Amino acid sequence: MKKIESILVPLDGSKSSLKGLKLASIIAKPLDAKITGINVVRYSLGFQFPVSSEIKQKHIKGAETIITEAQKSVIKDKVSFTGKILKGESIGKAITKFSKTKKFDLIIIGSRGPDPGSEIFLGSVANYLLHKSKIPITIVK
Repeated sequence: MKKIESILVPLDGSKSSLKGLKLASIIAKPLDAKITGINVVRYSLGFQFPVSSEIKQKHIKGAETIITEAQKSVIKDKVSFTGKILKGESIGKAITKFSKTKKFDLIIIGSRGPDPGSEIFLGSVANYLLHKSKIPITIVK
């Protein structure tokens, strides 16, 4: 297995995603690996219903807050962190596409997002990545 140099952590502000960030920080520190934290802002709600610019701005502000808080947390651990906000219609597809364009050695994702009703046992985004990503994944409960 190749050395872990770069870890991707999808962040949505949920307790689960923050646990994933903490694990990434624990793994990254002794390896001198870099963490990239991403948040995906959806630009439509499906069924071709676009989101108003006011709602988009609210979601972008929320994403910025999540990334800023994540950066503060990781910097305390003295680990390199880069935050990125992506826009896309499907969160899982956006993360998968981003992970393919960059060279990540590991994805660490929380098992459940902020919407507990989206999936009963495993979050829909974590489940999507588990089945679609070619990069090793750690799912944190």
